[in-house]
Amino acid sequence: MAMPNQFDRRTPLQQVWFWQPEQWEEFTYEWARMRMAAEGYLGVEIIGGSNDRGADVVAFFSDQRLNGEWHCYQCKLYKDELKLSDALPEMLKPFVATVETTRTLPTRYSFVAPRIHPRLKDIILTPVELKRRFLSYLEERPRPVAALPSATLRAVKERVADTDFSMFWAVNLDEILEVYSASPLYGSRFNYPPSGKPAKLVVPPEPNADEARFLEQLLDVYQERFGVHIATVHDAFTHEETGEHIGRQREAFYAAESLRMYARESVPGEAYEDLQSDVLDNLIEVADRDFPSGWGRLQSVLQASGQVQVVASVLISHFKNIERKGMCHQLANEDKLTWCKVGNR
Repeated sequence: MAMPNQFDRRTPLQQVWFWQPEQWEEFTYEWARMRMAAEGYLGVEIIGGSNDRGADVVAFFSDQRLNGEWHCYQCKLYKDELKLSDALPEMLKPFVATVETTRTLPTRYSFVAPRIHPRLKDIILTPVELKRRFLSYLEERPRPVAALPSATLRAVKERVADTDFSMFWAVNLDEILEVYSASPLYGSRFNYPPSGKPAKLVVPPEPNADEARFLEQLLDVYQERFGVHIATVHDAFTHEETGEHIGRQREAFYAAESLRMYARESVPGEAYEDLQSDVLDNLIEVADRDFPSGWGRLQSVLQASGQVQVVASVLISHFKNIERKGMCHQLANEDKLTWCKVGNR
């Protein structure tokens, strides 16, 4: 039996201190993609690496990409708060890139760090002061500046002089989570249980194509047990022995479909498919036994579904008896379970 899923009790901030820089970049990339529609981005990509020229994650507005209008996200995963002394060397890189490559200057350059020092936040909120500090940094010629060819440094200073420093922003973890926490990725990224509960699907009065095969299998069972005069779903609805039974099976099927949709929208990955596979591995052993009738096989499998141990699934709190029975019919709908087998009738 699989071990129970141990959800993380630490806050996101406590967790990110143990991340690798690549994880922080991926997290920033996911957040930027969540904001594509609001910002009007055409695309978002991770560059990262030693030659990223200060652009870990980029978001662009046109097919020109980094030759057109774009936003830059510089990801910094430090144990301490991001300070001005950390930011200044990074601010140099996009200006150098415009001199040495065909890249345009980003219209927004955001530092993304778990925590931003209040003084850096304050300076970034005053672009005139930030520009003054950066010009002083260039004049002091620390190692990154001193390493530049003189012609490149002159060109950088010219671009800096003509640049509005309101392009620089700083974003901390709390600001990212305002958007990210509403995403299905949130639970997976921080190993939290999914939020909310499945929205109940209404069972349609008339069966639709999505439930056709599992209903056919039920008709096989009814015909075998009660007679061939139960030839259609309508016959089953109106028959005194099967009318209530088929109604309960449809309710179970749609309860399981509700859980499937919830998992798709609230849990990243294939949590429902994994759960279904785990359940099938158990039920197939029951279904493969010799039964004198399809009715006996159906009833035994439905009963066994309530005893399957699935404590490792993040969906366990929503996987009640009705969803378990409904999953049996989902599996029958895909012919992964069969009630009436030749030779076992």
